[in-house]
Amino acid sequence: MRQIVRVIDSISEWTGNAVRWVCVALILVLVYEVIARYAFTAPTIWAHQTSVMLGSSFAALGWAYVHRHHGHVRVDVIYTHLSARGKAIIDVLCAIFLFFPLLFILAYTAADFMWVAWIKGEVLIESYWYPISGPIRTVTLLALCLFILQGVSQLIRDLYLLIRNKPL
Repeated sequence: MRQIVRVIDSISEWTGNAVRWVCVALILVLVYEVIARYAFTAPTIWAHQTSVMLGSSFAALGWAYVHRHHGHVRVDVIYTHLSARGKAIIDVLCAIFLFFPLLFILAYTAADFMWVAWIKGEVLIESYWYPISGPIRTVTLLALCLFILQGVSQLIRDLYLLIRNKPL
């Protein structure tokens, strides 16, 4: 079990560290667009849609990393006052009844959207550039799968704490 958790956590860490470079690419695209638009009066047709895709990728691929480091927002009026075991009970129940059902539905839907995008050659119509939507749909599905995987790692940790009464 410890090895499985370690592998999943390392995937989330690696992804989180790699995705930082997407933010750099996003900044470069936006700086290029601002300079082209205001310094040379030559706006691009691709920069806005590219920045939306990069920003979406950056946010979505960061879900697992943020979950790994317990960075998602939670209502902790009661949660902070519980023992580690009490927190683990709440985390297990929420994971089983809320987290995994929601993410499986989202992943199933994302897979359907991705499949249709690639099969039909769907394009994004927010600009006159019309880029294909398959890549961003694929990134969304990948991000959801990584998020689910990190949820499995956290569930294993919580169950281990409940069963063995010590952290993994």
